[in-house]
Amino acid sequence: MAYYNRKGEKLKKIKEAMEYLSSGESASICHNNEIIFKEYFSDTITQCRIDPKIFDILKDIDDDYFIKLIEIYSNMDLSELFQYKINIRKFLVDAYTAVYYKDDSVNVLYEHKNYLLESLRGLERLLGIFTDNSIITDDLKRKNAILSSSGIIIIDPDTFYKSSLPKEDIAIANKKELLTLLRSICISCIEKNENYEGILSKIILDLADIDVDNNTNITDELSKKLKYVKKPVEYLVKAKK
Repeated sequence: MAYYNRKGEKLKKIKEAMEYLSSGESASICHNNEIIFKEYFSDTITQCRIDPKIFDILKDIDDDYFIKLIEIYSNMDLSELFQYKINIRKFLVDAYTAVYYKDDSVNVLYEHKNYLLESLRGLERLLGIFTDNSIITDDLKRKNAILSSSGIIIIDPDTFYKSSLPKEDIAIANKKELLTLLRSICISCIEKNENYEGILSKIILDLADIDVDNNTNITDELSKKLKYVKKPVEYLVKAKK
């Protein structure tokens, strides 16, 4: 068995030179400080593996707030490779490579608000690109994002999917998913102190509680809330009193 791309080219052994990074319910990831190799578990269902057509669209997106995808691979023996080449066997994505990003674990609540607002503006623009391509994002959460010193980067598009819904509906779905990411990141940044429950409540019921339609600018709405503070945590603590 070996990994082959859709051209039938064999992937050189790269895992041996990599170190373990993380794993989840569907895959494990290793890296070499330049690229990652994401390898799905054998029992991972197709719906949890990135779709080749979606991969091709996403690979062409060059954006500071989105992972740079490189190549997808299928794990096949020579017989399966032959069957694939004569169109008897479908290409099943068993792994893919992408650019590696260092997670600086920036605490967005205690950073200057511009970090969060500029990241959201970039992410909102990015999700607009997804909407234009009729792609609905899914599973946006802290674990699937990098909090680098230069901004927030979405790194796990495995369950993104193509939709036949009107663009207005896709835009709404993506904006709601962005709010889910905002909540998840902010909650992960709460320091464990006596204000935990109060700040948690304010994140869910106030800071990240924004009514969304296809024209809503989430960044602008959040900026209004943070207008009189320098750091998001100041808004949350002040609102609590």
